[in-house]
This record gives sequence, C-alpha cells and structure tokens, in this order.
Amino acid sequence: MHMSVADALRLNLWAGVAVLASLVSRLLLREHEAVTGLVRAGVALLPILPGLLWMRAIGRWIRGLDELQQRLQWEGVALAASGMLLIALVADLLRVGGMARGFTFGWEGFFALGFLLYAAGLTLANRRWR
Repeated sequence: MHMSVADALRLNLWAGVAVLASLVSRLLLREHEAVTGLVRAGVALLPILPGLLWMRAIGRWIRGLDELQQRLQWEGVALAASGMLLIALVADLLRVGGMARGFTFGWEGFFALGFLLYAAGLTLANRRWR
C-alpha cells in the first residue's frame, strides 16, 4: 500500500487544522483571561471539530482499503485508543494520589503519543501478517 505525499497531506489536512486551532485557542485563552463561561469553553473546545473531521477522514480512508489492510489499520487504531485510555487513567490516578502534581501532558502530547501508539500497533499487526 503506497500513498503519495499529496494524498497523505490531503488525508491529514484536518489534523493540521486541529493543531492550529489548538494553538489559537491557547493564545486566545492566555490573552483574554477575563473571558469566562460559555465563550471560554467554546474557545477551549475549538480543536474538537477539526479533530472529529480528521477522524472521519481517516475512517473513510480505511473503509476504502482492501480487507487485510482494513484489519491492519483498525488493529493500529485499537492499540492507540486502548493505550491512550490506559495512560490517561494512570496519569489521573497518580495525580489524584498526589504523585504527579503539576504534570500535564497537554492536547499535543496526547496527540503525539496516540500517533506513536498507532504506529506501534500497525507495526505489530504487519509483523503478525507477514
């Protein structure tokens, strides 16, 4: 399965928009600390919509693959999702237990870690099917 650079960029366009929205959101929240309520919540959640659109694009792309490639991709996605859930749970439990005070992973950190877990899951799935 080979994908051109242009196709990869098109596929991941919404991920880039989500990252930019996250940066804009953080800047706006930092600059306008007096804003509260629903406006502040809306600005904080700004990256969610392009993130969901990116997930939809990835799902559509996966559904367009042959059966074996679909299975490999979904195995990578499953490892990333379950790994992120486990990491978020452990981090929160450590924070509640007072062992990780001040530790914040941030949206960007979770995004990067999710991608790394997806790549690891895809690598494992590919090895199993060779």
